[in-house]
Amino acid sequence: MKKAVFVLSRARYADPAMDVDAVTAVDQEKTYTVSALNREVRSLIEGKYDGVWVEAEISNVTRARSGHIYFSLVDPGGGVKAQLNAVMWQGLAARYGARIKTGTAVRCHGRLTLYEARGTYQLIADRVEAAGAGLKALALLALKEKLAKEGLFATDRKRPLPTYPSRIGVVTSRDGAAIRDIVKIAFRRFPVRIALAHAQVQGPTAPDEIAAALDRLASTPEVDVVIVGRGGGSADDLDAFNTETVVRAVAAHPVPVVSAVGHETDVTLADLAADRRAATPSEAAEIAVPDRDAVLDDLYAHLDRMETVMEIRVSAARERIAAFRERIANQDPRIHLKQGIETLAHARQVLARWPELVLTRARANLALAEEPLSRWPGPSVKNASEALHALDLALRRQPKPMLETARADLAKSAARLQALSPLASLSRGYAIVRHAETRSIVRDAAEAPPGTDVDITLGCGRLVCGVKQALSEPDPAIQDRSKDTL
Repeated sequence: MKKAVFVLSRARYADPAMDVDAVTAVDQEKTYTVSALNREVRSLIEGKYDGVWVEAEISNVTRARSGHIYFSLVDPGGGVKAQLNAVMWQGLAARYGARIKTGTAVRCHGRLTLYEARGTYQLIADRVEAAGAGLKALALLALKEKLAKEGLFATDRKRPLPTYPSRIGVVTSRDGAAIRDIVKIAFRRFPVRIALAHAQVQGPTAPDEIAAALDRLASTPEVDVVIVGRGGGSADDLDAFNTETVVRAVAAHPVPVVSAVGHETDVTLADLAADRRAATPSEAAEIAVPDRDAVLDDLYAHLDRMETVMEIRVSAARERIAAFRERIANQDPRIHLKQGIETLAHARQVLARWPELVLTRARANLALAEEPLSRWPGPSVKNASEALHALDLALRRQPKPMLETARADLAKSAARLQALSPLASLSRGYAIVRHAETRSIVRDAAEAPPGTDVDITLGCGRLVCGVKQALSEPDPAIQDRSKDTL
């Protein structure tokens, strides 16, 4: 006999919107045990509803010693209420446990599973938000876009933190753990002063108090950097740092601001507007306050470099000083004075012997001149007289015709010279024309254009005159005379 077993299967209807899981009856030979059937149904549920949001009211809250929270989700309103069991494990319960209260309207996210031992399915919750959190998220997104358009989150407006701040301003609650963490870390790292501006960091008055605290620090002297924030908490606990009031106060602060709100996963609008973001207040103190050991290491490194540079410079200066000393020693006036004194002493010695030397030299020269003078002028006069007598005899022996012949030759030569002399031509009416300035002879009329000063030498006297006209053709009268002569 075949048995009917009910199983879950996918069924698609004619309407595309109706895509549901349907329970169909299938006749099968296989027989399930309860645990096997629960296991198979569990795999189907977990595969389909791995992550869902459920909006409901919380009831039947039970907090186990292990830290897990067991509760039920029911539909709001009167009448019969549908119910869904839920559980949140210890790790997430520490974060969202404050929101899990009986009668609270929430939006709960998680995955469905089947508890095989009892055959009941439940929601393993991993996130809990207050009902209406979707609208809150939309409002937060709209504010973020608005402030981003104004440039409050722009990277280029973020300022660098001071390297060595002397005073740090802190905006947080005086009763919170954040200020204790900041003080402990800051004082351990570097001897700085801390100015606390108390403000509530949670609740409806928190935004205005945080903004007012930032204003107080803005007027506090010697504050180099400001830390604003709080310790961790739920998303609702951080609402003050997502308000426009706080964001604008952070962006407008005159000194750099470090935002330290919540934990690593929580990023608020104040974090985006701040010059630096820290995951925790302790990290903010580490960012804002320099490490004394690192500063000392840098100082010692700089000191070592300075000592090395100074040693090099001192060594170079000593070498220059040694060179200067050597030059000064070579140019010492005492040395020059000593040399002058020695030269003067030598000159005095020379001068002391000079008359004697001059007299000795003169006596030697006189001795050399005495020998030829002793033989002069007698022999020289005798030799000259003999030569003169010989010449007289020679002249007396010259024949008279020879003298007459020489005189005739001399007369002929004089006649030829007279014929060739330009003075003879000048006496016949010719002239020599020269440039008055250069004294060069003018041989062509073109060499003396009109206006040229010329010097004319005649047979008797000279004429200095200017050229009035220069003609290249010869004088017709001279040509006619030439023809007559021919």
